[in-house]
Amino acid sequence: MSAHTGEEIQTKDYLKKGSLILGLSVIAGFALDYLFNLTLSRALPSHEYGDYKVAFAFATITSVLTLLGGDRVAPRILSGPLSKGDNRSVWEFLRFYLLITAVLSLLVILGTALASYWHIGSSDLQHHHPLLLMSIAIPLISIGALLSRILQSAKYLALSNLPWRIALPLLKISLILLLVAILPEVELWHVVTAGITAVCLIISWQWHKIRQLNLISLQRTPGSFVGNKLLKLSVPMMLAMLITLGINQIDLFLLEMLAPEHEVGLFAAAATTSHILPVVQTTIAGLFLPLIGPALEESVTRSKALFWQGQKLITASILGLLLCLLTAGPWLLSFFGKDYLQAEQALIYLALAYALWGLAAFASTWLQYAGKGTYVIRTGCATLAIDAGCNLWLIPLYGINGAALATLIAMAFAALTTWLLYYKLLGADTEDHNNNTIKAE
Repeated sequence: MSAHTGEEIQTKDYLKKGSLILGLSVIAGFALDYLFNLTLSRALPSHEYGDYKVAFAFATITSVLTLLGGDRVAPRILSGPLSKGDNRSVWEFLRFYLLITAVLSLLVILGTALASYWHIGSSDLQHHHPLLLMSIAIPLISIGALLSRILQSAKYLALSNLPWRIALPLLKISLILLLVAILPEVELWHVVTAGITAVCLIISWQWHKIRQLNLISLQRTPGSFVGNKLLKLSVPMMLAMLITLGINQIDLFLLEMLAPEHEVGLFAAAATTSHILPVVQTTIAGLFLPLIGPALEESVTRSKALFWQGQKLITASILGLLLCLLTAGPWLLSFFGKDYLQAEQALIYLALAYALWGLAAFASTWLQYAGKGTYVIRTGCATLAIDAGCNLWLIPLYGINGAALATLIAMAFAALTTWLLYYKLLGADTEDHNNNTIKAE
């Protein structure tokens, strides 16, 4: 009983400290990310700013694909051993997913190079945005995600979160301002190179901290994991994340195809402004990720209590931020320039869309950790199809407002379906919380 009480006290202390750290991360991180986008939108023409956002979306989505869910599953696998001071399995885990991401990233880079050589669509390096150069960032983003998750699994939230939320945009802003000061004209490839440089600096620092904290031993322990079992756990998580990213980014890609080029930049400004909602949701969920696996394995009562503790915090944060966005949206858009006020209605639709999904996303994560990832993937595929179909229908009619409305329709469907699945699979049958939890042995 005393051991259990001690564990509860440690959990409360972790959540209290973590909430303060992540609160700082969200507020300062969003402000700096917003400042970076403002700096970039002033340094580049609106169509090139839109091109950068499309290229960045490409790198983000493909980096998730090349990891096969290694970053998503890391807290589920590593938090238990690391909490006991056992770091033997960390190198084996990291090595397994580094090899995967190296091979898949190389294939993506080669594919992008061929597309650029043949001048296929927006991958044309000379006449459009430099996807080939951006593709070099793919393995770096993947490595950074793995290192960050190792620190998160060990409950070093500040070291895991703050470098990417605060240091990365700060470094990128500094490098862009330096480019503006020393160059007569800043080009898109300069911005991409600056971003890659910033990512490399953060990766190097996080690797140094992991070694310094003795969270990894470079000696091989081949029996730690069975690769096939690990992939059965991580790939569904990767697919769910990939679909979510696809839903978030498909608007930009279809606007690129169906709307005037300058509208991509306008929509990107609205998306950047409303992005605070998913950032807050994922940040709060990240606080609970190292606790979900042990809670699911321990008892139904503890797992449900932990779920609702996280859900209440997410709900209060999302609703408060939604009200702020709806009130201050035009003022925030005005920082990009007067032309960007055309995206005001799109911002309202996107804020409502991300708020609806933000209220359901934690339930989606819980379903994945409880072994119900296939249901999440099916919901995501249906949502992606709805989003794409609505975009194809609404963008020619309403431009950026049509793209935002398509996102709202798709997210409303996803949120409703996710909650129905949660109550059907985990809410009604309480034993399902434990009996169907996937365990990686």
